Formats: sequence, structure tokens, C-alpha cells
Amino acid sequence: MSDTTEFLFTADSWEEKVYRNQHTIINDWLRSKETTGKSRRTLNEYSRTAKKFFHEEFPELEPEDVEVRDIEQYLTRLNQRELSQNTKRRYLESLSAFYSWALQRPRYEEVTGNPAAVILEEIPKNVPERPDCATWSNACKIVDAVEDPRNFTLAAIMAKTGCRAREACEIREDDLLLDEGFIRLQKRKGGKQTVVPIDSELIRLIEFYQTLRTPRGSGYLFESTKGGRLKRKQLRRSIRTAAVKAGVMEQGETRFHKKFTPHTFRTVFTTLMRNQDMSDHILKYIRGDSKTETMDIYTRVDRSQARKEYLNCIKKLNVQL
Repeated sequence: MSDTTEFLFTADSWEEKVYRNQHTIINDWLRSKETTGKSRRTLNEYSRTAKKFFHEEFPELEPEDVEVRDIEQYLTRLNQRELSQNTKRRYLESLSAFYSWALQRPRYEEVTGNPAAVILEEIPKNVPERPDCATWSNACKIVDAVEDPRNFTLAAIMAKTGCRAREACEIREDDLLLDEGFIRLQKRKGGKQTVVPIDSELIRLIEFYQTLRTPRGSGYLFESTKGGRLKRKQLRRSIRTAAVKAGVMEQGETRFHKKFTPHTFRTVFTTLMRNQDMSDHILKYIRGDSKTETMDIYTRVDRSQARKEYLNCIKKLNVQL
């Protein structure tokens, strides 16, 4: 199948490619969500789930003919793959999102129900406990143990802003607003853009890194040796190595509550800000929460007020350059 027929929307990164479906109504849904601003990564997940369900699991079924028992059969197959509870929920959430969309549009009158939602209600979401190693003290030790200047600066940004690894890797040179005390995060979850505050310590670390780096022309602040932005896989490996070196975790550790990953910085940051009594709406703004139930769209966050509160709450890493 050629690239033009396989993909509804193509992109340089596989995570942003959107697969074309054999059913027109699925493609209409994906186009509609793209038009209304749903992120390409979310659309990638939607399209992969729809492709797996309608092309591979039930190739003879039309979307309007799917019943609850078909979703139950699909769930049985997911169980056989020993997927986590939350992963199974994510697949069903994608299917449920499609049916919810179709039910709200009279032109698709053949769709009369949401079979995925029926099963989704019966699958509880597992909320993992906070990792034992997720402390500010451990975060400081790990940042200090990262040897590569590029990854060291990335780790410091994640620790002091709570941003996701992907968001940090995608920071561009012109996203640095150091004179004002901010960094712009352009591709946040849900397709949003946020300008987040930073303190003098982080500004100093970024400026020091800038004196060491040799730009390769991609425009990204953190580039790979081959050019283009740094991949998250490389960052994860670097953080894991530093965590072992710092004595925070054991080599080869896989247990959730005992391992430290780039995402653990986000947990640490959130806990620190809450313990320091940061206002909930400002914390959500800085974190870039995307879900409507966690981000009040009617709350307007003033940058200067966010930075003032941030500076009152954030602690020093006290790392050595």
C-alpha cells in the first residue's frame, strides 16, 4: 500500500501519522477531530486503534453493526495479550470517542449506540501509587549525575517545570524567553501551547549549555548527534544510567515504585508544588493538563502572577556545573 493511500495525514514522525481507514465514517471522524484541533499524536492513537479493530479484528463488520458482544470479544483478545488495565481502557476510549462523535451528528443516523462505552464503564482505571524514589532530593541527585551537558540540561528543565519528556525534547531555540524568565512549550498534550516560568538557576544552566553546544541547523535546542531533535529513547537511557549512578535505583530495576524515569520528574515537581501550596489552577497551567476535568478553561492565568508564585515555590537543584 502506498504512503498516500495508507495515511490520511502524513508526517515526519510516525507518532504523528494518521492511518486511513477502510470505512469513510472513520476517516470523517479523524478529519473532524484534526479540524477542531485534536493533536496529531492523539489522532495517531485513534487511527491505529480503529485500524486494528476494523481491519484486523473485525474486517467484515461495519461500524454501525458493532455490538457490545463484539467489544467483549475484542477485550478478550486484549486480555490474551496480557496488556495492562489502563492500556485496554485506552483502546476502548478511542473506540468510544468515535461512537460518541457519530451519535452527535444526525447525518450518521445508522449509528444508534456506543457499544464501547458500555464495556468501558466496567473496566476500572488503575491509578498507580507514587514511586518510592520520587522525591526532590533524589531528583537533584539524578540531575547532578547526568554527565552529558545536553541531557543534564534537559533533566534540569523537566525537574524544574514538570514538563513531559517529549515536550522538553521539542523545545526550539526561539522558545527560550530567558530575559523574561520563561520557556515556551509548543506541543503540549491536547495540542496546546504554554509559556512556563523558570528561575535564575535554570536560566544559568541553559545559558551555560548554550556556550557548549554546536547548533546543527535543525532549530531544536536539544539535537541528536545525527541532526534533528533528540529522541526520548536516548533521554530515558541517560536518566536511567544517572539514577543508578546516583544510587537512587538498582541496575535493571523494572518495578514501577522503584524505578526513576523522565516522567518521574513530573511526579516530583507536582508533589513539590503542592507541598509548597501553589495554587491549583497555576499548577495545572504549568503542567499543561489537557483534560477538561483537570483544566478549568474559564480560569485565565496571568504569566507574571504564575511566575511570582512559581518562584515562591520552586527549590534549588544545587547541582555542579
